[in-house]
Amino acid sequence: MSYVSFVADDLTGASDVLAQAHRYGLDAVLLVGDSSRPVPADCDVVGIAGPSRSLGGADFDALVRAQLEQVATADADVLLYKVCSTCDSSPSRGSIGRGIELLHERFPDHGPIAVAPAQPDFGRYTAFSNHFAGHSGRVHRLDRHPVMAHHPSTPMHEADLRRVLAAQLRTGDAPEAIHLPSHADGSFTEQWQAHRHGSRAAFVVDAAEDGHLDTVARALRKEAARRRPAIAVGSGGIMAALARTATDRSPRAGTVPPPSGPVLAVSASASSTTAAQIADAVAHGWAEIAVPARLLTGQAPSLAGELEKTVAALLADGRNVIAHTTRGTQDPRYAGTGPVDAASVGELLGTLAGNMAAKGLTRDLAVFGGDTSSHALLTMGVGELRVSSQFVTAAPICHTDSGAAVAGCRLLLKGGQVGPTDILQRFAQPTPPA
Repeated sequence: MSYVSFVADDLTGASDVLAQAHRYGLDAVLLVGDSSRPVPADCDVVGIAGPSRSLGGADFDALVRAQLEQVATADADVLLYKVCSTCDSSPSRGSIGRGIELLHERFPDHGPIAVAPAQPDFGRYTAFSNHFAGHSGRVHRLDRHPVMAHHPSTPMHEADLRRVLAAQLRTGDAPEAIHLPSHADGSFTEQWQAHRHGSRAAFVVDAAEDGHLDTVARALRKEAARRRPAIAVGSGGIMAALARTATDRSPRAGTVPPPSGPVLAVSASASSTTAAQIADAVAHGWAEIAVPARLLTGQAPSLAGELEKTVAALLADGRNVIAHTTRGTQDPRYAGTGPVDAASVGELLGTLAGNMAAKGLTRDLAVFGGDTSSHALLTMGVGELRVSSQFVTAAPICHTDSGAAVAGCRLLLKGGQVGPTDILQRFAQPTPPA
């Protein structure tokens, strides 16, 4: 039996859950793809990831139902439905509200589900049900965030999570909420119990610091002692709190192994954060390969072979390479094609990375972009993922099962909005421990 099981709506978000568990001394494994794969029994935390963040309608329902059925076999104390710490979604794409409804469908006796997406050490906060996220040293309300308010797939025009979820729930009912004062005035437990036995589908829980999330984690663990699983919707922040309160350990400091040769990074993220990271890598001598727009729209599939030959030649010459579908939303390719299909782009980049690894041209890979990463790893044949070492917040270095095309590689998984500007340089040239 595992302590925590989780279902993640994209691959990079799932890797953050693995990282938080690993950070506090828990053994964690992520299953990718095949819903018939047995859930391992040799770990504290076990999860399943798929591309539900990029899906809607019947495809979303079918995937999440299969994932919940699979993860339920872990018989864990706590079940986390992992969503991005920016909480971006829409009624038709990656709907968190629909995910809550499917949780109720699978666990009909649970009652209202806590929604706690804050991740303070990552600059994500919830206050009076309004969600906030940091960017370039400043904190912005979600609907005024320079990136999330203009997200190419799920632009957020509302910061109040009660309103966001009400628009995604079929009943249209706004969830209840536990607000910040409850953490200080002693009323948290009373409010938690009242909302857990209420009539709404969910309730939003404010958190602006790690201690607030620890309170949520303790409430979940207390419930699990009476009846499993206790269910929450949240980010890597609640996983960190669940791990902290279970192990009572300080965060472990990881050592990052150096690359064994040239590094290949593939990116389908349109975020300004990723654009700055690409620019920094290019400024430090990385070879930049802009994937042609005609290849992205499926108009010239023969260009895939030319793309591979170009990347292979650069890697063979010892160059670090970044191949990307766009450098932010101002890139002419983005303006010309608009958002492209996450599955086809993920397959394109996954094939490229897998082939370069299979040919022995690189053993160090980075995959950028939450919506496409799941599709990319499925294309690489990845079945299981575990953390090799801590790196930066929400972006661990992982390794896969032996059956993957990228088996034996260092694998960095990073969502669009995360990571320092020099993340690729750090990955390619890790700083020795002091």
